[in-house]
Amino acid sequence: MTRRTEQFQDRLARLFPVNQSSGGGVSKRGVLTRTVTFAVTDACSLRCTYCYQGVKANHVMRFETAKKFIDLILSDNEYINPELSPGVIIEFIGGEPLLEIELIDQITDYFIGELIRLQHPWATRFCISICSNGTHYFQPKVQEYLKKHMSHLSFSISIDGNKELHDACRVFPDGRGSYDLAMKGVRHFVDVLGGTMGSKMTLCPQNVEHSFEAVKSLLENGYREINLNCVYEEGWELSHARILYGQLKHLSEYVLEHGLEKEAYISMFEENFFHPKDPKDLQNWCGGTGDMISVDYTGNIYPCIRYMPNSLGEGIKPLTVGHVDTGILRSEEHKNCAHCLQCIDRRTQSTDECFSCPIAEGCSWCSAYNYQIFGTPDRRATFICVMHKARALANAYHWNRIYRAEDSRKRHKIYIPKDWALEIIDETEWNMLKELEEV
Repeated sequence: MTRRTEQFQDRLARLFPVNQSSGGGVSKRGVLTRTVTFAVTDACSLRCTYCYQGVKANHVMRFETAKKFIDLILSDNEYINPELSPGVIIEFIGGEPLLEIELIDQITDYFIGELIRLQHPWATRFCISICSNGTHYFQPKVQEYLKKHMSHLSFSISIDGNKELHDACRVFPDGRGSYDLAMKGVRHFVDVLGGTMGSKMTLCPQNVEHSFEAVKSLLENGYREINLNCVYEEGWELSHARILYGQLKHLSEYVLEHGLEKEAYISMFEENFFHPKDPKDLQNWCGGTGDMISVDYTGNIYPCIRYMPNSLGEGIKPLTVGHVDTGILRSEEHKNCAHCLQCIDRRTQSTDECFSCPIAEGCSWCSAYNYQIFGTPDRRATFICVMHKARALANAYHWNRIYRAEDSRKRHKIYIPKDWALEIIDETEWNMLKELEEV
């Protein structure tokens, strides 16, 4: 079946193999590559309806703050180092990060310069990641930066599928949609600069009904790697699950009809998901329990961007693991925070129902969102549960139709209980899925 474009982490594993069993270069949490995030500004040119950053302002990181942070992560510390993680992804976010392209350029130059000066192991094992809304893409300094760092750059412009879906959510402060400008940037980056462009779509209750047309539009525009996910926040209902199932079923039919099943990767269709997990598999889905590190304009250092004040909102204490002026894990509070996060696993944060769920494989969560609504990252929010069930049913339809078209005896087994399924589909549809499952 379709494989995703080789990611930086995958390429690193292929080019720089390590002995994970003996601890030769991989942390006990199995993290080959760490993401180091600079929140260069919390200002943004758009007001996307589903944005997790609920607090918009105009703060900008000082270069001196970023410089101190780089010096810390390149120094000896127990939280992040090349012995624990052989590779590193330097990520720039906002708000809209390209609002501060000159600062990003300055930070990138300093980071690469220090890697070379120190003869640091990451000098050959780093990637720069920027995801933009595309509204500032054509600024001359942005173009200069992209050309300068293409060999190490993973760059994307967020496109929520077709114009209708995109402009329903990704809007300017005056309500205008941003699709035309964003797509113009996509076409330039691919056709003129020769880059590759993945996609990142976000589904929420307000736009789930446009899922099929959105993905179809991306496929028609040449996208062959389409990542989309449902938001974790509260608001999903059974009616949305029924819509998603119908949309994914329609999408599956389109993919097969146009012979795209081996050409296009669509993250909603995962061949090896939707079955029980091994009880010994305690791995977190989310890296927000100690597998990432980030800094904002205050100099505070966080285990994930979602623990920053502009994400958590007023009245919720941010979780930090350091400060650029005092170091990483230097105080007892920061040490205790990191220790508590690293003790969290799938078992500790899951109810018995979640842990033993018959379709647990592939179910995702955000640890920082858990903290935001429950006051602890060690309790899973399950608002997305009903949408995962809809995906499980749609994947049974998708993969079993593919296997049958290939005249294969392989089948995608249906693990979702019938009573769960009948909340989303009717008896006739269930019987059709079970017939497709038969060898």
